[in-house]
Amino acid sequence: MVRRIPLEQRREELVAAAIRVISRDGVAKATTRRIVAEAEMPLGAFHYAFATQDELMRAVVDTVTEQERFAAQAGSWDARSLESALRSGFETYIGLLEANPERELVLMELALFSRRHSADGMRDQWSTYFESAAEMLSYAAELTGSEWTSPLDELARLLVALLDGITLAWLADRDSAAARRTAEFAASGLAAHARSISD
Repeated sequence: MVRRIPLEQRREELVAAAIRVISRDGVAKATTRRIVAEAEMPLGAFHYAFATQDELMRAVVDTVTEQERFAAQAGSWDARSLESALRSGFETYIGLLEANPERELVLMELALFSRRHSADGMRDQWSTYFESAAEMLSYAAELTGSEWTSPLDELARLLVALLDGITLAWLADRDSAAARRTAEFAASGLAAHARSISD
């Protein structure tokens, strides 16, 4: 008997299945057939939910990024100063990385795979990161009564570069203490590009 699943739930199950397949087997083996088998759905269910596999992969990136954004906003932000807020944001991110490194491996694999096939896919992926970083920086500034003195889009790019570096280094050596020290430097450097609104 075929399960009758609402479209949005079907999409969510396929995205979750794609993440599991890529984590376990790599993006090159994340075929449509493997993903629907992982989701325990018939092949036709895929085409009902997604027009192409590229659309599914984009949904994977969006889903993981949104999960991280939500976790960062829901985390405990230290609002005593902008630097302390940024430090707590980095701490939340490092905690997510420690708890589920496979998610970051999925995103990296998707980025490299898409770059080999089309620059647009990787560009779109990083555009999502830049937007998310700008939202986090705006949130931290608002939370602490601060304003950025450098262009937000440039700071967002810097934040993404810092997070990429922390992620790659941690995936290489799993040295969480070193990752946290790097995050402290990063928070201090970013905070230098802001001032208190009350000043």
